[in-house]
Formats: sequence, structure tokens, C-alpha cells
Amino acid sequence: MDLVEMFDYYWYQKADSRMSRLPLMQSPIILPAILFSYLYFILKCGPKFMKDRKPYKLNTFIKWYNILQIASNAFIVQQLISVGWFSEITVFCEPENYSDTPKNMKVVYILWFGLITKIVDLIETGVFVLRKKNRQISFLHLYHHVSTPLVCWTVTRYVPVAPASFPMLVNCAVHVIMYSYYLLSSFGGKWRKILNPIKPLITITQMVQFIVLIAYSIQAFMPYCNQLKPTSVLGIVDLIINFVLFYSFYDSTYVKPVRKME
Repeated sequence: MDLVEMFDYYWYQKADSRMSRLPLMQSPIILPAILFSYLYFILKCGPKFMKDRKPYKLNTFIKWYNILQIASNAFIVQQLISVGWFSEITVFCEPENYSDTPKNMKVVYILWFGLITKIVDLIETGVFVLRKKNRQISFLHLYHHVSTPLVCWTVTRYVPVAPASFPMLVNCAVHVIMYSYYLLSSFGGKWRKILNPIKPLITITQMVQFIVLIAYSIQAFMPYCNQLKPTSVLGIVDLIINFVLFYSFYDSTYVKPVRKME
């Protein structure tokens, strides 16, 4: 098999045809180009632009951005529950259904919309650059914001089915909590004092999410389960890396300072 045949096989033949007409799904270079532009702005263009400028406040923009994230992630959770999660669809190994029934097509469109929200997430890092909050742009932050759209893109193109939507459901539920915290924190003053004890719990919630999703994804390798394994491997590897990075952040930010004070 030469390169052209290999490309045709993996990009066209192996992909779900129901996805082929949607934006971002028609070319293999659109999302990588977006992520390359993102990294170029964050690591080079943005800092150079801000070098001799005062940081922008962007307080109103941040509030509306957090509201948008809460609304869009809550919408995804609601829509996935409406297609049958926790009533007709269980967390155990469900068969993959690629038919074009209304419910299955709804899953397809929800997963695609979920991918869009992961691209919108990139705006957060741009805000850090414009506010000169460079300490918040860690390797963890960049890895998470680049890998998540790539994994969502892969799952959405190849396995846009109900069982593959569970990680999106859990992740969006966590994002509702996370962006609600960010929104309240953006009001400053009294709110930050009230929310400060909750801050470590946000990171713990994210780590619990990774553990739950790793356990869920491992089911694909059980003898009784016929779910697609390559995408499960990709998801598990990414979840493990995210867990390690988040745990390292939690340890250095919340655990070690307490130890030093004792």
C-alpha cells in the first residue's frame, strides 16, 4: 500500500461518512493548522506583541466568555442525556450504532459541537497572553488545550456513536463546574475569598474525571466488547498523560506548600 492508498484508506474509507460534510471534517489539515496558529500566537507572536504594552484587563470579556462556556457545556450535557444516557444507554459496553436514525444523528452533531467548544477553549490562553498572565501558560495548560481537540476530532470523525460520547458528557459536566467557578471568581473581592477553599477541589474533580474515563475506556478491550480499540488506546494514553500532569500540578500547588508550613 503506497502513501496515497494509505491516506485514502484511513482518511476516507475508515471514517464515518455521516461526518464528511461537516466543517473541520472535510480536510486533514484544518484542525492542525488551527492548533499550529494557536501555538505560534501563544509562544511567539503574542508575547512579542505584548512586550512593550500594558496588560489588557478584559474583565467584561472574561465574564461573558465564562457564561458562554457554562451555557454551551450545559447544553451538550442536556442533549446527550436527551438521547438516552443513563436511561437507554448505560456506562457498560454498549454496541456501536452507525445508522442514520434521528437519535444517532443527534449524537453525531452533538459530538461535532463538542469539538467546536474545545476549539473555543483556545481563546482562554490568548486571554492569558493579552493579560500578561504568562505563569498560567504551563506545559500542562498547552498540552491539555492541544491534545483535547485532537482526540475529540479523531473520535468525532471515526466513532461518532453513543458509547464514544460518554467522555464528552463527563468532560462537559466538569467544565460547567469549572467555568462556574471561574465566573464567580471573576467578580473578585468577597467571591474570591469564599471560593478560595474550593480551588483545590476543582483540580481533584478533573483528576477523578480522568480516572472514571480511563476505567470506562478500558472496557473496549474486554472479550465481550466489540468497540473500536485504536481510538480507545488514543483516549487512554491521553487521559493518563493528563492525569499525571494534573496530579503534578496539584502536588506542587496545594500539597507541597502545606508540607513546608508544617
